Amino acid sequence: MTREGEPVSKATHPHTLKLPREEHGLATSKAATRRIQGILPAFLEKKIIEAEANGLVVPLDGSVESTVAAALAVDGIGADYVTGLVMPVQLSDEGPARTAETVASLLDIDCHRLHLQPVLTAFQRVVGETGEPTDDIVAMRNASERFRMACKYYVANTRNELVVGTVPRTDRLLGSVAKYGENGVDLSLFGDLYRTEIEALADALAVPSEILEQTPHSMEHTGATDATELGIDQRELDSILHFAIDRGCSAPEVADRVGVDEPAVERTIQWCASTRHKRHTPPKPSMDN
Repeated sequence: MTREGEPVSKATHPHTLKLPREEHGLATSKAATRRIQGILPAFLEKKIIEAEANGLVVPLDGSVESTVAAALAVDGIGADYVTGLVMPVQLSDEGPARTAETVASLLDIDCHRLHLQPVLTAFQRVVGETGEPTDDIVAMRNASERFRMACKYYVANTRNELVVGTVPRTDRLLGSVAKYGENGVDLSLFGDLYRTEIEALADALAVPSEILEQTPHSMEHTGATDATELGIDQRELDSILHFAIDRGCSAPEVADRVGVDEPAVERTIQWCASTRHKRHTPPKPSMDN
């Protein structure tokens, strides 16, 4: 069993795409990105046909992940069938929201901006009447992501479209998402790809440099990225996750392969274990029997 609780065969790696991988375990070569560019649009097209849906809803936040997802959606089914949603909540979201709208314009997709601050304010007012605090940063961030999830599905339901997820495998394994928030999607487009691999794909797709240079997803309570919190760089983090989770290697073996100290590997594995509840079906009584 892997640390994630999934059975893995070291020979077949059933939980990741079969891609040409480099020594560090990641699929970032030109050959790999070309293969990914063929697989992901075809995946989206196939799922649209199977569901008899009219199109795709893609959340746009100015990040590398959402930009690449939108571009692949256009490659897969055409710009006329892709709906972009820009959903700022805080004032700090304004810059990324403008970037997201620029991306939508470049891709020539239908794009809608939904201002969620009034919704969040009303929510805080209602919750405040229960006597509970409404200034908990983590709680409010999670609420914001769940509002975004509800909006994505409202738009998708009214248009008979499918919701595309933009969360990389890195964030899924580390639990760097709101439970029932960003992962509330129909199609987990990047469920097999680590952030480093998505960045390589973005470079192959000629994503504008100002988007590529953005800081990866950070945690609200510290402002630091997952990699920074773990004391390693992004590629090392993704390599650790690949060897430890996908291949089921031991901590000493992972440390040797990646070129990091063993405590960094142990910290990463423990982080994954502590957020396992975000990736699996909620427990039920029969699981304890």
